[in-house]
Amino acid sequence: MAAVLISTFYFLLSVATAQAASLYFSPSSGFYAVGFTMTVHVYVSSADQAMNAASGVVSFSPGTIEIVSVSKANSIMNLWVQEPTFSNANGTLDFEGIALNPGFTGSQGTILSITFRAKSIGQARVSFLSGTILANDGIGTNILVGMGSANFSVTGMVQTKEIPTPPASTRAGNAPVIISSSHPDQSKWYANNEPEFSWKLPSDAIEVRTLIGKSSNGVPTVKYIPPISSKKVDALADGTYYFVLQIRINDGWSDVARYRVNIDTTAPNPFSITFPHGRSGRNPQPIIFFNTTDHGSGVGGYEIKVGSGDTSRIVAPTESNPYTLPAQPPGTHTATVTAIDEAGNKRSASEDFTIEAIDVPIIIYYQNEIEVGDIMKIRGTTYPDSDITVLVKNEDGAIYEEYTRSNSSGDWAIVATKHFSPGVYNFTAMVTDGRGARSAETAPLTIVVNSRFLNNLIQLVLNYFSAVILTLIILAGVVGGSTYLYYRLLGIIRRLRRESGEAEKVLEKSFKLLRKNIDRHVARLRAARSKRSLTTDELLFLEEFEKNLMDTKRTIMKEIKDVSRDIRKK
Repeated sequence: MAAVLISTFYFLLSVATAQAASLYFSPSSGFYAVGFTMTVHVYVSSADQAMNAASGVVSFSPGTIEIVSVSKANSIMNLWVQEPTFSNANGTLDFEGIALNPGFTGSQGTILSITFRAKSIGQARVSFLSGTILANDGIGTNILVGMGSANFSVTGMVQTKEIPTPPASTRAGNAPVIISSSHPDQSKWYANNEPEFSWKLPSDAIEVRTLIGKSSNGVPTVKYIPPISSKKVDALADGTYYFVLQIRINDGWSDVARYRVNIDTTAPNPFSITFPHGRSGRNPQPIIFFNTTDHGSGVGGYEIKVGSGDTSRIVAPTESNPYTLPAQPPGTHTATVTAIDEAGNKRSASEDFTIEAIDVPIIIYYQNEIEVGDIMKIRGTTYPDSDITVLVKNEDGAIYEEYTRSNSSGDWAIVATKHFSPGVYNFTAMVTDGRGARSAETAPLTIVVNSRFLNNLIQLVLNYFSAVILTLIILAGVVGGSTYLYYRLLGIIRRLRRESGEAEKVLEKSFKLLRKNIDRHVARLRAARSKRSLTTDELLFLEEFEKNLMDTKRTIMKEIKDVSRDIRKK
């Protein structure tokens, strides 16, 4: 019997101990102007026992406020049985999530954050219609003991700036409204560790008490007389703080107002990038692993960039490992991953990797020469079901591209749609396979595009080429023979000129000598006439002989001179 009583006692004690968890909202009150937004966090408190699941139906005033967005950032829930869904028409939000083993133990576990927009003047209540918190005890004991609520006042002010203006007065019993220009959103983290707070003093304010600390239940103790309306706190360490405020007026002290600030000035922890399949290979989209932690606000996301390309942003941490890089061309590239915490602090890591080119296509047919208007045809073989790019360049370097795709056997063909003008063209080919891997370009090959008119002209010239050549040979023979005869005749004429001159000189000399001898004989005959009378025959001989000699000389000299004159004319 005693054993039964003891067992019953411990059972009741364990139940009492387990029944120690609650769901609540933060902040639980505030003043907001129409058009402004406010973020309300849904927290779980389970300080005595680990919990691993929570669910709830949140109700809100749809006529006064509406949900803009729901965020799961920094949630303790790792798995969502039911994604948070809401209906502004019905004024409800449903959620159900699981915190994987070992679950969560603590007083402030974030489940989700709800951003509301103030729609109309009035009171807005946010509460739980239902909820559960299950213990991580293997049997899923419901340890929920309480569900909080929140009440907000929506004023008739129109939104003119990011931070609303506090109410005109703070009466005793009402908490003053605190605003912060440096940390305007109590749910967000900031890298600024010098928060500034302000509030509006009633006209009859006498004294202000403030305090900043890490306890959400702190009581203000620092007094300011005369009262102040703003406060700047210098150089706080990283963490979550609560600024608390009370104002005393003639009627007494106001309720305590609290404002939460989250400070994180430290970058995420150092990390590295790893390539599980190696830093070099033919896969154009290598897989990388990376991950880090942040002791303050937590890692909010990663930015991934390859070389000078576009930056990709992913959510942390579930999408960080593994991560497939965008397709890259062959070559060495640098991957840079930047971890960004919720406060905007950054930490980067970089690693190089190399994409190797796949095999170039094989050209099996192309035309060395085509005519203007003909179609350029190129055939080849490569990887099956891959994209082929043919680049055609002219003498000026201008590029014309043609594309096709290989069949399941790897065969491909390109029929150029462009009509090429006469000239010399070089072309290369490259391939991109189904993964996006690329090859280098093939060695350039040459295609000559000829003009039809030029071809016809060349053919015409070739048809008459033999006749023209024969004619040229004959003309060359005639010219050569004429030239030879001309120079031959010219040599003969020159020789005749020279010989006629010599003959003239010799004849002149011979006649002089003959004349001399004849004159000597004639002189003897005349001398003999003085001694005796010459006979008639002797006198006749002398006269005729002298006359004939002179006539003969004149005739011969005339002929020689005529010959010489004719030779000179030629």
